[in-house]
Amino acid sequence: MTERELRKIRLKNDYEEMKKIRSDVIKWRVLKGEEPYAEVYEVTLNIRTIIGIQDGKPVYRDKSVVKIELPETYPFEQPHAYMVTMPQPFHPNWYVSGKWCFGFWDISESLMSYVYRMAKTVQFQPEYTNPQSPANHDALPWWFANEKSEYVPCDKQDIVFFNKEKKINIFSK
Repeated sequence: MTERELRKIRLKNDYEEMKKIRSDVIKWRVLKGEEPYAEVYEVTLNIRTIIGIQDGKPVYRDKSVVKIELPETYPFEQPHAYMVTMPQPFHPNWYVSGKWCFGFWDISESLMSYVYRMAKTVQFQPEYTNPQSPANHDALPWWFANEKSEYVPCDKQDIVFFNKEKKINIFSK
């Protein structure tokens, strides 16, 4: 099987998996590619995030839009996630340019799981934050000072997935 054929199968499988994450919290639409072979997604996160600090307290936003691009070499190369709604989260793993620093990419990770991890950083979930590899050095001191405070996580709602039989929450801790 060629890399192109593998990519096509993966795009289709990812599209089907992405249907499981669609909810009131995470909405998405295809921007490029014919369904089910989506190459660019627009993901709307109805999640509270911190976008800055004013007088020592967080400034929040309750809705963010992210563009996810799957490169020609996907899945052998990682997806790219960019915050469309600016400013980006004031988070150690979000560059000021709006690009998400996702940490690692494993070819076996589904796009749904990648989006889930991204959403958890938008929520400021500590177990999904990697302060050892910061993309935003300005956010790092605030993170260390507040990672165990009432500000973190800034959104505690569960992100759930659906299957045909029932609603399931497969990643909640």
